[in-house]
Amino acid sequence: MKLSWKLFFITTPLFVLFLTLFGVWMIQDNFQNSLDREIQRCMVENQMFQNSYELTRHSLSEDVLKQTSEKKLVESFYQEQDDVTVCILNEVGFPLYQEGNFRLEHHILDSLDEENNVGYELIQREGAVYLVVVCCTDSERYIETAKNITAIYRSRTEMYSRYQTGVLFVAALVGLVTLLALFFVMRNMRKLSLATRKFADGQYSTRVKIKSSDEVGTLANDFNWMADCMNHQMNRLQNEVERQEAFTSAFAHELKTPLTSIIGYADTIRQMNLDPEETAMCADYIYRQGKRLQTLSYKLLELTMARKPDLSFVRISVAELVQEIVRTSQEGMKEKHLNLVVSVHEEMVWCDRELLASLLLNLLDNSRKASEVGRDICLKGETMQDGYRFIVEDEGKGIPPEEMERVTEAFYMVDKSRARKEGGAGLGLTLCAKIVQLHRGRWNMENKESGGLRVIVEIPSEKRYRSAEKEDV
Repeated sequence: MKLSWKLFFITTPLFVLFLTLFGVWMIQDNFQNSLDREIQRCMVENQMFQNSYELTRHSLSEDVLKQTSEKKLVESFYQEQDDVTVCILNEVGFPLYQEGNFRLEHHILDSLDEENNVGYELIQREGAVYLVVVCCTDSERYIETAKNITAIYRSRTEMYSRYQTGVLFVAALVGLVTLLALFFVMRNMRKLSLATRKFADGQYSTRVKIKSSDEVGTLANDFNWMADCMNHQMNRLQNEVERQEAFTSAFAHELKTPLTSIIGYADTIRQMNLDPEETAMCADYIYRQGKRLQTLSYKLLELTMARKPDLSFVRISVAELVQEIVRTSQEGMKEKHLNLVVSVHEEMVWCDRELLASLLLNLLDNSRKASEVGRDICLKGETMQDGYRFIVEDEGKGIPPEEMERVTEAFYMVDKSRARKEGGAGLGLTLCAKIVQLHRGRWNMENKESGGLRVIVEIPSEKRYRSAEKEDV
């Protein structure tokens, strides 16, 4: 069964039930009030009759009273009424006076005593309802009045009948309105269901257009938000797949060139009788291409380790770290007669020592490859309010502005021939970007007006690093 029909068959009967219970309570309360008023009125009338009867008796002498019948005594002060009958009984309950031949059987006399000398009883007879009131007089007489109150019960029955008709009409109207409301609400739900199916079939641009401020509208907005997030994630995954494919293609290409050369020169040495000079040339080329493959493997290993880091953050001295980096990079600088100028402020930096050293070595190595013979390379260090800033500058050709955003892509090289000649693999800046990210730092590359490239790396302080870490959690 559909949800709309379930809601209809739940809400409509409940509404009819509550409406019926409320109506029954109202009618019964009104009936009870009318009955209580009628009882009070009958008791007052009985008391008035008793008072008139007692006064009339006391006004007559004993001789006159003995000669006067009960009927004449009553007729002297009472006029018969259509809906009320009066009966006077003696102390044993025998009728002394009675209007007509109509008499109702009751048990009121048994319940009367000196403290409670008035009582009433409701009696049904021949489809009619009578209210009988009996009181005990001072002259040991019982005054009995009976009134037909069938009209009150008939009124209640008529009200029940009219209310039943009204409930049926209102229930039909409410049921129709409920169906229309459910149809409107379920129409929006059907839109959501259809959009969900389309989205599941791969139509990721599907959105729901529901202008409503109720829960369904909120659900539609949440669906659209979810669809936007999933579409964004799908685009990210697609871009990641494309980057992986590009990485694989570039990696295969980077392997192909040196391997082809190594195989070719090795085959030449193996099949041909070369003089010592030619053999040395082939061996040198094989050696250089092997070193290139070795550099590539080391870079890939560093990049892999950076993507699955087991970070060990400690406070280290900048001066000691820079001394170690200078010693490591000095040999490469001497090959091109480059001058490494170092100027750092002594400070304790919160970092992973190995990763930060790798970052600075890669930046210096990139500057070395981009610099001409005899140029200067500067490594600066400055203390910031909430961290430390490293600056690496060279006097090379810089990076074309249109290629600035792509230099951190794996295997991307601005000048491929120069990079390969210098033993580059196009992974240095990719590794640098990952290391900066792991340190929750910032970095920026800009071309200097005088020529060359300036790279600025900002490493946050321990307090700022931990604050960023808590925000991510």
